[in-house]
Amino acid sequence: MEHHVGDVNGQRTHWVTAGGGDPVVLLHGWPQTWYEWRHLIPVLAQRYRVIAPDLRGWGETARPAGGYDVATVAADVAALLDRLDAGRVHVVGHDWGTPVGYHLAATRRDRVVSFTALEASIPGAGGENLLNFSQAWNPLWFFPFLATPGLPEQLLSGKQEQFFAWILAQMSRSTPGCLSAEDIAVYVRAYRDDDAVRSTCAYYANTWLSAAQIREAAEEPLNIPVLAVAGERSLGQNMLTFVRRLAPGADGVVLPGCGHLVPEERPDELAGLLTEFLAKAGR
Repeated sequence: MEHHVGDVNGQRTHWVTAGGGDPVVLLHGWPQTWYEWRHLIPVLAQRYRVIAPDLRGWGETARPAGGYDVATVAADVAALLDRLDAGRVHVVGHDWGTPVGYHLAATRRDRVVSFTALEASIPGAGGENLLNFSQAWNPLWFFPFLATPGLPEQLLSGKQEQFFAWILAQMSRSTPGCLSAEDIAVYVRAYRDDDAVRSTCAYYANTWLSAAQIREAAEEPLNIPVLAVAGERSLGQNMLTFVRRLAPGADGVVLPGCGHLVPEERPDELAGLLTEFLAKAGR
């Protein structure tokens, strides 16, 4: 894996590349970075050119004052693909990387060969209702907390390490041992200051803007090959419902006993699903 830093769409951007062949773009989510793909990259790199950026405001990429809506972040990804002369690509997203990847696929249809959606509450496809506690299946108490502008920075200041270590431990309970202490430390370092909390929580604060952007993009259903993968102990069938509102013909898989962190809880299963799906989509 090679690390790169450069100016993309007017901001300092960090990305990782590996392998060669048709490009596959991996888009991470919260509270993670490109590092969540560490198990998957070596497998995909045997057949594909893998590109895994830190998204705007996360990891080693810049934290500008604004632009934390899916349309702007998708434009960042498109600009990176232009810089790398990547041509047509397969897009894989997890968590916030999924709505970003969807918006890219729906608005740059000449650029995206296939789209894989992993465990995400997609705003504009029903996922915004996770901010509504009338949803009986909603366990995500932290969504409205993170979406309240200015509040997370104030309450978490000086306590980032404790909060992110705790929440990652909660997220990984379905598969004990999938995150080592060293893995958690990597993510904690990425979120350890007030500005990192501000920039990453801004995605949640912009949920309704992103929902409107996705609804507009979804006026024409996505007709490329689409795969949705969910964890049984997380979003489950709700995730498949979200994706099929955007791409009615999407294939769907719910992984038994799996939680939200699919790339880290079930890396081997995911690698198998993706290898088969990407091969078919490429043909």
